Amino acid sequence: MRYGATLGVDAISLEVREGELVTLIGANGAGKSTTLRAISGLEPLAGGRIEFDGSPVSGALPAVILERGIAHCPEGRRVFPQLTVRENLEMGAFRRVDRQRVREDMERMLERFPRLRERLKQAAGTLSGGEQQMLAVARALMSRPRLIMFDEPSLGLAPNFVEMIFDLILEIRREGTTVLMVEQNAYAALEMCDRAYLLENGRIVRQGTGQALLEDEAVRRAYLGG
Repeated sequence: MRYGATLGVDAISLEVREGELVTLIGANGAGKSTTLRAISGLEPLAGGRIEFDGSPVSGALPAVILERGIAHCPEGRRVFPQLTVRENLEMGAFRRVDRQRVREDMERMLERFPRLRERLKQAAGTLSGGEQQMLAVARALMSRPRLIMFDEPSLGLAPNFVEMIFDLILEIRREGTTVLMVEQNAYAALEMCDRAYLLENGRIVRQGTGQALLEDEAVRRAYLGG
């Protein structure tokens, strides 16, 4: 992927197997978020291909990729601030036609996130950072994804919300949804994941199980504080 003449991602090759939790770690600007944006169709490819379940999704519109089963929970939450909590959740299901099941999923989201039920008619922009992250996750789940991508889910959250969000991601994975995650807290991400990729300057320089990267001396020195 390129930004003008600048190469943002170069020769990345990775896979996420069904049922896994895979994480991308690396310094700011390494290409982690760019990779997620490419998968969800938000950024064009300069070369290469992306496949999902054996079929290409490269070049498809984001709405089509969402319909195929890939949901993106972006960095910074990106809720619709002027819309209510209910309207944000409805936007997560805007490509679905099974309206009865959408209503059932809405109720499940409100059972899972009682705070959102309490604020159902409130403008999303007035929620706290942690509540907005809950809403962003619930909105993504309203599409019934097979793969959900989280971009920096703990960024800017109070410690109690960070633990809650990480527990939620693990629960989503246990329920059968495949997860690809970019996370600034490399230690927590590696503890949670099945496998991990380390990106530097748009390239993958290390890969392996989360435990293997936790024990890698170079990774420990550079990203885990010793």
